[in-house]
Amino acid sequence: MKDIFDKCQFGNLELNGRIVRTGTWETETEEGGFLTPAIYDRYEKIASSGTGLIVSEIFALDHKDRFFEYSSNLNYRGFIKDYQIVTDIAHKYDVPILGQLAFFYYDDGDNQKVEANEITEEGIRKLQAEVIMAAKKFSFAGFDGIQINMGNNFYLSRFMNPYFNQRTDKYGGNTENRVRISAEIIKVIKKTMDIHVSCRINPWDVRKGGVTADESIAIAKELEKAGADSIQLTARTISYLYDGNDKHPFLVYVDKLIDELDIPVVLGGSLRDMNTINEVLNNTDVEFVSMSKPFVAQADFLADWKANGEGESICYSCNNCYSKKKSTCFKY
Repeated sequence: MKDIFDKCQFGNLELNGRIVRTGTWETETEEGGFLTPAIYDRYEKIASSGTGLIVSEIFALDHKDRFFEYSSNLNYRGFIKDYQIVTDIAHKYDVPILGQLAFFYYDDGDNQKVEANEITEEGIRKLQAEVIMAAKKFSFAGFDGIQINMGNNFYLSRFMNPYFNQRTDKYGGNTENRVRISAEIIKVIKKTMDIHVSCRINPWDVRKGGVTADESIAIAKELEKAGADSIQLTARTISYLYDGNDKHPFLVYVDKLIDELDIPVVLGGSLRDMNTINEVLNNTDVEFVSMSKPFVAQADFLADWKANGEGESICYSCNNCYSKKKSTCFKY
């Protein structure tokens, strides 16, 4: 029987549980990006409560990005010092931590919002260098790895999506070509740094001519071939509620994906109580489950679950923290 508090292996990382905390926005920083005591306290509660792996709040590449105002900052002068404190907090409780990089726009120097079809190969090299440098900064700050958000509607997800990418060179066309921009980044990171690389992807797209479930699996296989250490699924277009009877279509998809890969896969979605999560763990091939908004509502809720052997998050999925881009709960 699998349980959310099992000790387990996650690629090259050892976890004390199967729950992956995934961060979203960061709005509690001081002017200039410096971290406040409230942020350190949040990470202390998350790490000490029984979380297996922490994925940080979103870091933006630059100050012109669409979501920079609501994201963590890689480029302020206190970054290394501040985040060494954060990573030290996680490691004090033997919890690995990944820095999450996500960017919606990309500025190639000529166009602040250059899209997949317009960016030149020189611009692609610039983008790749900036992502690789972000990974190096995470490494300097003590993070165990990087999670590159290639899901939701962020830039690299659009680049991999045939709905947006109609290039005719080696960065467009078939799956391998559309994934190439990301695969080349992963290969360099893995060659030059000893860190975990996680990729966050969508299961499929709702757009006509977009990514299908089969295409999504093919994308994940290309990322694994490039050297990715894990895949995390994100919930852009589908509810992941599980009723305990017939499998939800997403759970059918994730079992197929797990069967196709030799690296860990993290299930994302709106799972909110311990019994349901354990049902999923024991009735599917799923080994790891990510949670985001429950940690916003109560950063240390897993401690109660562990003590009581059961529990349900106080988060009731109002989604205000996400839609209004706040790192604090509107109700609690």
